[in-house]
Amino acid sequence: MLKKFFALTFALMLFAAQTSAATFQSPVKIGHVGTAGAHGLSINGATKIDGDSDGKDYKKGVALFGDKLYLHFDIATAADFDKGSYFGSSDVKNTVPYYVFEGGTKISRLPNDTGVDMYLLQTEYGAGNGVALIGNRGGKWVKFFDTHDVKKNFGLRGYFTKSVNISGNTITLELSSFDQKTSCQIRYTWDAANKWFGVEKI
Repeated sequence: MLKKFFALTFALMLFAAQTSAATFQSPVKIGHVGTAGAHGLSINGATKIDGDSDGKDYKKGVALFGDKLYLHFDIATAADFDKGSYFGSSDVKNTVPYYVFEGGTKISRLPNDTGVDMYLLQTEYGAGNGVALIGNRGGKWVKFFDTHDVKKNFGLRGYFTKSVNISGNTITLELSSFDQKTSCQIRYTWDAANKWFGVEKI
């Protein structure tokens, strides 16, 4: 009887662990923004745009992607890397900065079962690619990770390839040296208890 009790307890614990484990699916592209020189920002895939335009590109305004993600932008402040473009809610005070005035940025929704709306931002520019993950965490928009930070923290140089590998609760990115002789993986793993990502270099 005791053996059956422990076996049942173990089975329940295993089931609970399996059901509480997060699962991420492949990113779903919902839009793209790119620089158009001094003319402004080109915007594709937005469900709504409210801004100043020359008939083709936009200099200042707000764009909605899907039904939840807003981009606030102002090309007048594009020279400052930490200003000029923000993703998040309709209220600019509840957003996170992300620079879109260089190269092109693909905007994708990251389907998951964590209860957090997440969006992947992938930017191509002269020195390679940048990747960031943002989301609405309990009503507050946050930046879960940004590859600019991981390069600095691990002392890395090189560029991230376009591929994003999703497996279970882990997002894996590939970093290649500029001469393409060495490479490594950066793995972001979801911590359900803290609702945040841990990071490791492989």
